[in-house]
Amino acid sequence: MFKPRRPEILTLVLALYIALVLNQPFWRKVYSVVAPRDLGDWWFLAAMFIAIVLAAYLITLAFSLKPVIRIAILILLPATAAASYFMNEYGVVIDTNMVRNIFETDTRETGDLITFKLIAYIGLLGFLPAILFCIVPWTPRTFKHEAIAKLKWAGVAFVLFALAVFPVWGNFLSLFRAHTELKMTLTPFNYISALARYVRKRDVADAGKILLPYGEDASRGAGSGTHKKLFVVVVGETARWDHFSLNGYDRPTDPELSKVKDLVNYPHAFSCGTDTAQSVPCMFSGLGKAKFTNAKAASQQNLLDILKRVGIGVLWRENQAGCKGVCARIPTETLTGHKVPTFYPSSENFDDVLVDGLDDRIAKLDRDTVIVLHMMGSHGPAYWKRYPASYELFKPACKVAEFSHCEVKDIINAYDNSIVYTDHVLARLIQVLSGAASHGVDAGMLYVSDHGESLGENNMYLHGMPYAIAPEAQIHVPMVVWLSPSMLESTGIDHGCLVKNTSERVSQDNLFHSVLGLMDVKTRVYDPALDLFAACRKSQS
Repeated sequence: MFKPRRPEILTLVLALYIALVLNQPFWRKVYSVVAPRDLGDWWFLAAMFIAIVLAAYLITLAFSLKPVIRIAILILLPATAAASYFMNEYGVVIDTNMVRNIFETDTRETGDLITFKLIAYIGLLGFLPAILFCIVPWTPRTFKHEAIAKLKWAGVAFVLFALAVFPVWGNFLSLFRAHTELKMTLTPFNYISALARYVRKRDVADAGKILLPYGEDASRGAGSGTHKKLFVVVVGETARWDHFSLNGYDRPTDPELSKVKDLVNYPHAFSCGTDTAQSVPCMFSGLGKAKFTNAKAASQQNLLDILKRVGIGVLWRENQAGCKGVCARIPTETLTGHKVPTFYPSSENFDDVLVDGLDDRIAKLDRDTVIVLHMMGSHGPAYWKRYPASYELFKPACKVAEFSHCEVKDIINAYDNSIVYTDHVLARLIQVLSGAASHGVDAGMLYVSDHGESLGENNMYLHGMPYAIAPEAQIHVPMVVWLSPSMLESTGIDHGCLVKNTSERVSQDNLFHSVLGLMDVKTRVYDPALDLFAACRKSQS
């Protein structure tokens, strides 16, 4: 059916295909950065294209043993097509953290990303050309003649590569140093190198499975009053600060929280990472953003271990894709997948389920307790799945995961509806906690989102950008605190002082120390400067 072709020609066609067809996100990014204005700029772009084609060609030619390259191409092209799709559709880049998200995301979340367009991309741009490459016969030659021919072609390609790159080498270096995101959009080099780094980091983490103690000197303070304490930490998902009307957003996305008495809102709060796999372990680790790595956090105990060690009750309630190892050693209730027809008509629950039964727990509370609620929040791209129909305040709402099929305003409508529902869940939680005093319990809560979200700015969607180049939308997050009157009284915290200090910049680094301080846990790893409440305790005024 097909005439025999020389592998040197087939691999050259393959390299051209990858560079031209599967790297459209890269070329769009390069074009926007370089913004060619004269012949020199166009020559630079041409030199870059030649260099990328020839680099891909030299690599594929080196592995062009018939069985090896055919197997590799059947894997490489579909994977590259998938990477190209996600970068095209959502404007993301691919680095180690993005690879970690892929491997640590549950099948339920993955299902929202699997669309007909993705399948078509992988099938038409991945599997189809891969199969064509594999079924084209090679020109019959001896191994010696084939090796000589490949060396000749490789020599010519190398010379052309040098001629193209050498005159503009300095421009190459400065461009890629100033715009590191370019390397993260160049397929397949981006995901192959990111995968290699991820595996290396996993190996390092697995090598140190012995869990290091942290805060081993922790003990309870003398305390005050006879009431038990309950503090609820709510870990939000994908909420950005500027879509909370509490922070000045011109849409009423916080209709219930805006009416809550004594709510303390922090408009200048920032995350530790741009994805759940970084931010959640970071905020509970006590390491702080500056010292945090996933491997280091996984190798030592965290805030919840310290609380448990000193006799405080600890519970993690999960309505998301897991606690990323944070709750590995404490009681955990996984609510995801439990059918509750009142709230969700399928295998997922709305976040209201996190508050269900909390009033009964408060009535039976037998000791000081910290409960963590991990929300589904505004997890994308299926924002419309995160709230009941009765909370669809903004219409029309985008109800497909392929954002290219929706107008930006409709995507934002769906996202804002999910924020309205988050507002309801938090307000309901506060209402339940308000009744805790009748059971002799001093209650309070802190809500902070794990990271933010891009909603079409600069054609970028979702999250997960490398922190150093992430837009503010992905790292500036909402944070609110509510303490009951009895909690304020028993801890000696001045509410007016808390409100006064909300103009300061805070971050997820504050969580670890604020919980320790509020629960009266003494340890040398506690830093009062990072405790949101320390400066406002009346005993210190």
